[in-house]
Amino acid sequence: MKNPASTLLTPVFLKTKEEMPWPEEQSVFHLVTADGLYLCRNHEFFVSSVPTTQWPQELAGHAAFLRLKYPKIPQRLFEQIIGFFGVFAEAYNAEAAALLAWNGNDSQLEVVIPPQRSLVSSGWSGKTYPLSVEYDMPPLPGGWRWLGDLHSHGSEPPYASAMDEKDEHHRPGLHIIVGCLNLEPPEFEIQAVVDRVRFRVRSLDTVVEGYRHRRSSEVPAEWRARVEVLQWSTQGTKIRLHPRDDAK
Repeated sequence: MKNPASTLLTPVFLKTKEEMPWPEEQSVFHLVTADGLYLCRNHEFFVSSVPTTQWPQELAGHAAFLRLKYPKIPQRLFEQIIGFFGVFAEAYNAEAAALLAWNGNDSQLEVVIPPQRSLVSSGWSGKTYPLSVEYDMPPLPGGWRWLGDLHSHGSEPPYASAMDEKDEHHRPGLHIIVGCLNLEPPEFEIQAVVDRVRFRVRSLDTVVEGYRHRRSSEVPAEWRARVEVLQWSTQGTKIRLHPRDDAK
């Protein structure tokens, strides 16, 4: 079997077949398998293969990284999305969500507003605060693919909650959280997920062409019509504050 790293003091072999020939000529070697890394020995009195976490010391160090090449969200479109979030934050302090897709047919970024349900509650003072926003991923046209999502936290800070991290863990792509919508500009938290690993994106300019102000007056009516806002009452019932078109 050919050794792909023959210059190492302790050679490394890749086990790509169950019937791989055993390297009898090597006294000590590493074996990379589907079950992990093994340290193997051909000793005078035994032949062994034991799991190990220590790789050959001659290897250079390496760290996880992510360099983004996503198409940037056009400024006006992004300001419309923030305006959409602002409409429900100002009226109900409710969350809302938008999805990002790549239209491969026209080579352009698209925004998809799914039918969604936003739940709010209120404290003893009567002040409303957001609880969650729920939606299902709609089917995409042929030639489209998902790039990521955005959702708001109303007037709350844009931190990634445990539920956000759980959702993002199984959904690769960009995840933009918009919070403190009582301010202008609001605050942003951006994460990118690749192979279930989350990377923080520190600059909005990395994924957006720019931002000056929200465009609430330019929010399409069909976007608003896809949001249902419910308030959780002290009696454990839900009061509909903003009916979605298909929820009336």
